[in-house]
Amino acid sequence: MFEPQDNRMSSTTLIRFANAESSRDEQASYTLRPSGRRSSSVTYRTAQPLPRIEKRRTRTFAEDPFRARFGRRLPAGMRQEARGMEWRTFIETYAPDAIRVESLRATKLTAGRKSYELAITGLRDGMSTRVSITSMGAASAMTQILADHGRRVEILEFHQYDIFEATVTFIFTQHKTAKCWAVGFGADRDSSIAAALGSAATRLHG
Repeated sequence: MFEPQDNRMSSTTLIRFANAESSRDEQASYTLRPSGRRSSSVTYRTAQPLPRIEKRRTRTFAEDPFRARFGRRLPAGMRQEARGMEWRTFIETYAPDAIRVESLRATKLTAGRKSYELAITGLRDGMSTRVSITSMGAASAMTQILADHGRRVEILEFHQYDIFEATVTFIFTQHKTAKCWAVGFGADRDSSIAAALGSAATRLHG
């Protein structure tokens, strides 16, 4: 799925995307359909009961719910906020599903651009929105889509790495004076960052 890479968390800070008015490429086409919404979430479970030593380790890592589940630390700022949370509370807090990316497909174009086809629920009540947009990446495409629907999100910190056969993205975001952490899981990097931005938009705008 991905090119070989080491297991270290990649981190980029102060990522800013152009406003909607500044890029002619990011002109999106929207199609609305009644939402036949079905969950696309994936729950990872351990097939066998944890041995005694693993149970002790889980209790030791309880202050970091992500580390307790996947063995990797949350970003520092998020780790402080989420300290002691149960996994269910962590997901409900940082990955709300009011805006859900049901599908995402990318086609490479010239000059580093990509054509994206997305299906998103939650942008409009009771409707599934089909989007066609050309952009330099999934993050800028999703940012543009959210802005078009009155949910602007600016990324201040970005952390992404692989877990099992999926990708997780943590972002620290801002809109005006409001700031929040959000998380997104996906089958690949594009789906993961799009999911994280949907979570952030929900947290920032309600």
